[in-house]
Amino acid sequence: MRLLLPLLLAVAPVAAEDMLPREGSGWAGFKPGSWVRMKRSVLQPGRVISPTITKIRLAKADAETLTLAAQAENALGMASEAEQKVPAKGDAGAGETEKSESLGEEVLLVAGKRLECARVRTTVTGPVGQRVITRWIASEPKVWAKRTEVLLDPDGKEISRATLLLASLGEERAVGARKVTCLRYKTLRTDVDMEWTGEALLSRDIPGGLVWQEEEARRAGTLVVTMRVEALEFEAK
Repeated sequence: MRLLLPLLLAVAPVAAEDMLPREGSGWAGFKPGSWVRMKRSVLQPGRVISPTITKIRLAKADAETLTLAAQAENALGMASEAEQKVPAKGDAGAGETEKSESLGEEVLLVAGKRLECARVRTTVTGPVGQRVITRWIASEPKVWAKRTEVLLDPDGKEISRATLLLASLGEERAVGARKVTCLRYKTLRTDVDMEWTGEALLSRDIPGGLVWQEEEARRAGTLVVTMRVEALEFEAK
């Protein structure tokens, strides 16, 4: 047995690293008191950049609900406070129900790799309509290869559509004095008359999951506004 044990250890499979976004809007697994400070900038042609700094803190966590407290201050010194409750698991919030179904397997070519993905569709139904969320979940590495979310009104008419598509794995980015490992995604959002295109960096290491995002909005092909969000610092408990 003494000779056999090293051989068994040598051939034991290595579990794929979990790079899936955390549940609870990116806050699941962190303890109350964890926080992140975000900078949001609005860039409009011919106008001065308008930044807002927001500190988001996990105020309370239980099995069903996470309570987030946000304090924001804009460039004019105007401050505001808000509280938001998000589901600790799943996608359905207060007053909503959800149902998930498997759509089988599909291979996607993303981030220079062929990833075998399980495709899962979740339909969230509430008083203002439905959200249909489809995820392409790869197992090696354990990651979203793609995610789409379609918003429907109570009559079933599409209001908006958003897509995340994996662009690269294992990027590093400094947030304050720390470096976090990120996934880069291409982003696309469309609504009635606007199209938003951009990129985002996501990481399980940071509360909320969003490290950086930049999107350009166009109406009839004309640039209307650029939105940039970046994490400045955080504390993960």
